[in-house]
Amino acid sequence: NESLFLAGIRPQTSAKDLDFESSRKLVKALRHTLRLAIKAGGSSIRDFVDSAGKAGYFQQHYAVYGRTGEACLRCGGAIKLMRQGQRSSFYCARCQA
Repeated sequence: NESLFLAGIRPQTSAKDLDFESSRKLVKALRHTLRLAIKAGGSSIRDFVDSAGKAGYFQQHYAVYGRTGEACLRCGGAIKLMRQGQRSSFYCARCQA
């Protein structure tokens, strides 16, 4: 969700339909998101903690995930939720063309 948002790609876009530039943006966004998540200790789900007993705090930096109906941090539009293959996808219809 976060990487697609950073790359400006809608979650319903098939990987086979990505052009070279979109693929490049996605790889860059994935690397950036992973670096931030690792630095923040990951995203704790429920009561998960690492080996030192610390919870991850990356979820406090989410731009779209779990923010249905809230304002997009970039454009102010509403964050939307859609279901794909039994999974939730969160996105901004304005920023993710």
